[in-house]
Amino acid sequence: MSDRLQDPAGPGIEELDLSLINTLQLDPRAPWSRVGRALDLDPVTVARRWARLRDAGTAWVTPQLGPPRSAQVFTALVEVDCEAGRAPEVAGTLATWPHVVTVEHTSGGRDLMLTVAVPSLSSLSRYLMEVLEALPGVRTTRTQLVTRIYAQGGAWRLRALDARQRARLATAGNGHAAAASRLLTEHDRRLMTRLCVDGRTSLADLASDTGVSVSTARRRLHALLTSGDLVLRCEVAQPLSGWPVCAGVMAHVPGDARDIIAQQLAALPETRLCLAVTGGKANLYYGAWLRSLEDVQQLEYKLAEQVPRLTILDRVVVLRFVKRMGRILDAAGRSTEVVPMDIWSDPFGPANPG
Repeated sequence: MSDRLQDPAGPGIEELDLSLINTLQLDPRAPWSRVGRALDLDPVTVARRWARLRDAGTAWVTPQLGPPRSAQVFTALVEVDCEAGRAPEVAGTLATWPHVVTVEHTSGGRDLMLTVAVPSLSSLSRYLMEVLEALPGVRTTRTQLVTRIYAQGGAWRLRALDARQRARLATAGNGHAAAASRLLTEHDRRLMTRLCVDGRTSLADLASDTGVSVSTARRRLHALLTSGDLVLRCEVAQPLSGWPVCAGVMAHVPGDARDIIAQQLAALPETRLCLAVTGGKANLYYGAWLRSLEDVQQLEYKLAEQVPRLTILDRVVVLRFVKRMGRILDAAGRSTEVVPMDIWSDPFGPANPG
């Protein structure tokens, strides 16, 4: 790998920055003293480098719902066909909607692929029929429901750290004892919304912005993270990461082997997403980040060899992420705007785009 990863749309990411991002992938809210020890750098230096990356939109820390909460919302993959020439307009509008958490411009038999999350099946039905399908420029849609999440992007790693650096981070004491999941409060939701803007927001700012004491903010954040209700992930502008290609497959696997196969796929280092889906011919969606388009074919060979009971029904290459997990992105994959993911609220409330 060269000293700097280049992209035509802007400057690349230095190797040290990749190591810093990788460190925060492993421990997104690690104090700068711990990060500095892992990287053999002064805490002030790593804090300054992170601020530069964050302010440029090159890397950011953001939340996602953990398994206990993911099971309480209804998530769907929605394929959208647009009228000729209107896909950019449609994608730009959809990217501003809080319940559309991801917008991908893709190859294949659709123009856009969306990830939509809402509190109920009935609200999903209304959202699709009354809002999405009524949007000017949308021709048709097709929907698959997510029934289980085996892997999400927060588990993907750059693998820029060596064993010694990983060991330093691991021995610094960033683990927590598991806690029981509990009912989300209005404060929890405000806290999650604030973390969408910056997952490393200080406790003092979290407290001030959500109207509680620092001790309450600390206690509730700790409870959300240790229960698994909330998971923080460090993201990077994909075209600048060294893994610029995102490819996926819609697949079918035997029902009695789905869990085993999905866990095999989730363990692959390329994996960004592995979902059980229903509502169409496929019952599994798998997505990976790759180094080149040539690797898309190699990925298929790998799947055929390692998971022979998996039958590929359709292939997807993401031409561009317009939005990823609540972040509107530019052509270089940099974050330019935050749309907090208010996915547990009524999509037909005051903030509804329709």
